[in-house]
Amino acid sequence: MGAMQNFLDILFDKHKERYQKSITHPLTEEICQGVLPDVKLFTYLVQDLKYFRLGLNAFGKTLTLCDNEKSAIILGKQIGFICNDENDYFEITLKDIKSKSKEELESKCAFMLNQEPTLPEVQAYLDYLNYIVHDCTSYVEVATFMYMMEKIYLDWAEPHSSKSHCDKLPFKYSEWIRLHSGKKFSNWVCFLRNEVERSVISDEDRAVCEKTFLKTLELEIDFFEACYVYKE
Repeated sequence: MGAMQNFLDILFDKHKERYQKSITHPLTEEICQGVLPDVKLFTYLVQDLKYFRLGLNAFGKTLTLCDNEKSAIILGKQIGFICNDENDYFEITLKDIKSKSKEELESKCAFMLNQEPTLPEVQAYLDYLNYIVHDCTSYVEVATFMYMMEKIYLDWAEPHSSKSHCDKLPFKYSEWIRLHSGKKFSNWVCFLRNEVERSVISDEDRAVCEKTFLKTLELEIDFFEACYVYKE
């Protein structure tokens, strides 16, 4: 086991409680159980969609800073996957919820439905994404951010990803689980981990990695919580 692999394992162990909170939040647990109310799912997806374009730019920034040709090709392919599959999910699911739960949305979250305000916790995340895309020059920081962002989603979705379970759920739940689990997504997360491992060399790199590890955890937890408790 390489030194960096040990370091990542140390980080997961050191910050186990925070990490566990990020992958067992009621919002994601209720998505996986197929019981998250439409108002909460709608709020979550409206807010998550705000990351989409900047998120693509973050993929592009990772590609720009990557110094390995084979890794760059894998990154390029993943950008294509995100553009197609995830974009389709947002479009289909938001349209479906608006159609089937319009009265409930209008009575419980009319402002979110009509104005799509950016929640403060989401704005904080967008500000960090803006920094990653426009100002960050550290591949260690970008790779760690990308890895943690995707790892959190894998680890909350994968335990609920069996075909027998997902087949019982409506598309709005099952597809979000499918997009963040399975062999293809697991391989992608493993690739990002390897990118972090090969890039972190110095003590300074390790400090940047840990800081980014914690920053991403906090941003994800705050995002889930803000969407889950949102009320008008």
